[in-house]
Amino acid sequence: MTEFPTSDLQLASYLRLLGHEPVRLDGEGRKRVFVFEDVPPEDLRDYSSGSRAVNVSQLFGHYRELRARLFAAR
Repeated sequence: MTEFPTSDLQLASYLRLLGHEPVRLDGEGRKRVFVFEDVPPEDLRDYSSGSRAVNVSQLFGHYRELRARLFAAR
């Protein structure tokens, strides 16, 4: 398994929208990272290029969910 850590909440929300669950939240205080496993490179390319259409309402829902996890972990 390959781990993919990110502190980018927007990217984490996008990955969550695609069905990738964060396996854990690492770090302390304001320096937290979501860790995902086995994220295909094409998912990261699609995020960077903006080439995949997504449901904005669902994306914002995942953003709020992950942000709540960050604040709950402090």
